[in-house]
Amino acid sequence: MKRKAIGIIAVIVVVLGLSLVVYNQIIPNEYVPADDEIALHIQLDTEEDVGLLVYDYCADGHEYSGGISNADGSLIKHDSDNIVVWNREELNNLPDTFELSMQFRIITEYVAPNYENVYPDDITKYMEPISWEAHFGESYFIAITGDKTNGYKVILN
Repeated sequence: MKRKAIGIIAVIVVVLGLSLVVYNQIIPNEYVPADDEIALHIQLDTEEDVGLLVYDYCADGHEYSGGISNADGSLIKHDSDNIVVWNREELNNLPDTFELSMQFRIITEYVAPNYENVYPDDITKYMEPISWEAHFGESYFIAITGDKTNGYKVILN
């Protein structure tokens, strides 16, 4: 009787394990944008954690600004994957394809975010702008590398 119970438990564990594997294959961990969205996957690969990640961007001639911070005031982890999603309405109902340019800045220390995205020069590190032809329904992968001393670099993959 004891062997039978152990066998049943073993079968249940195997079935649950296989179910988890199948679930992860069917439902990916990655965000997939809707037809009226653009998803930016911003991967930090920096030497140290950072205070804020701020970006100024221009979509088909319309200028915007945004950023990423932790609500609890903690630093953004140096190896974090951050997802930003914009929908068509937020971008002034642009056509399916448009020119998108962005300039990122790292604020090396945590400071309270502000709507103007203006921060002290001594803790602000600018990166070279990037631009590309963007399409709604697509994901774009951006990597940010570097450190506070030598500066940061942005790469559109």
